[in-house]
Amino acid sequence: MGYEEASAYLDDLGIDAMKRLKPNTARIEALCDILNHPEAAIPAIHVTGTNGKTSTARIASSLLAAAGLSVGTYTSPHLVSVRERLTLAGEPISEHDFGEVFDHVLPYVRHVEERLGERVTYFELLTAMFFLWAAETPVDAMVVEVGLGGRWDATNVLPSSVPVLTQVALDHTRNLGTDRPTIAGEKAGIIKPGGAIVTAERSPDVLAVIADEASKMGGSVVAIGREFDLSENRIAFGGRYLSVRTSAASYEGIFLPLHGAHQGVNAATALEAVTRFIPARTLDQAVVAAGLSQVEVPGRLETIRSDDATVPVILDVAHNPDGMSALVTALLEAFAFDRVVFVVGILADKDHRGMIAEMARVPSRLILTQPRSVRSTSMHDLHASAGEFGLDSEEIEGVADAVKHALAAVEEGDLVCVTGSHYVVGEARPMLLP
Repeated sequence: MGYEEASAYLDDLGIDAMKRLKPNTARIEALCDILNHPEAAIPAIHVTGTNGKTSTARIASSLLAAAGLSVGTYTSPHLVSVRERLTLAGEPISEHDFGEVFDHVLPYVRHVEERLGERVTYFELLTAMFFLWAAETPVDAMVVEVGLGGRWDATNVLPSSVPVLTQVALDHTRNLGTDRPTIAGEKAGIIKPGGAIVTAERSPDVLAVIADEASKMGGSVVAIGREFDLSENRIAFGGRYLSVRTSAASYEGIFLPLHGAHQGVNAATALEAVTRFIPARTLDQAVVAAGLSQVEVPGRLETIRSDDATVPVILDVAHNPDGMSALVTALLEAFAFDRVVFVVGILADKDHRGMIAEMARVPSRLILTQPRSVRSTSMHDLHASAGEFGLDSEEIEGVADAVKHALAAVEEGDLVCVTGSHYVVGEARPMLLP
């Protein structure tokens, strides 16, 4: 099959099918076994958490590349193309290679499905494809982002890794639990025997759960504010200036081309993980400076300068209240505006009211919409919640039309922010980029 046929096959599986199944790793374990365990061929950094996973994974990958390693990175979800999930040196897998890897894996998938009597999921198939692709390329290192949770995630077949837990917030509560300590227990399930998990979490009750899970595995917790920390995390033109202390060294005045204080935290976490991944444990200042300066994370406080826009346009995939809080805080810190025009669509399983409450922290107007092909909160419900917080809002069918409407209606001093979901940003980004 070519790339288009492979994409169609994956779409037929359903991108969210795993959320409806009883958690288990039987299918991915069987698939990795029949493929001769490509997941065990390359050492890995394994990243979980509620928010910041993709940013942390991409920062870690950039640091490893600056240290001279070839790096395969697996992230999710994608914005525009599924190929974005499998990257080498920051570049998505080519359409040709995607089709080749898919053709290689598919007969094994069918064999596993026949033996187990159930279909391999979208995410499990992509995970197996990534492991095989990374092993056959080959790369020196893998950075692997968890899809959902940790303990029962398909990526958790990794036999050993440097585990990372960014932070814990309330999201996917139907699958992971309704309180932060319970969710933390699921995410800390990626710890392997003897492993030290690197975390940006600061909450004592959540850290206690992570420490308990680590103790069960004979491991330990490496936490921000203790074993590593940020002594400087300030705004700079086009990003931030950081000073970071890791468990091995200190780095002063490093530039990170990402907006938001939370990205400084993600960078410190990624740097500590890379420090523990590399045997020598100490990275040269120039390597760290180069690695951080080259980081790109599309859709995370990404500023778009479009010929069609008379005001700045920001894209951010914030999709839960904690993520929206970080977005709004970053907008207040890094951008000058009188009002934010939010183009927003939110998936049905998210806390849309909590997200809108965060938007209400700034003078704002909401252009409500829905992305294609996914279950979204109705625009009527979003409108009702906006009204609760005294926000002006209107409903526009389709992300593209909503963005066009926002750009046509802006006034001097406005800022447009497209947010609420990866799917919303993914539909808006291609039409805004030159």
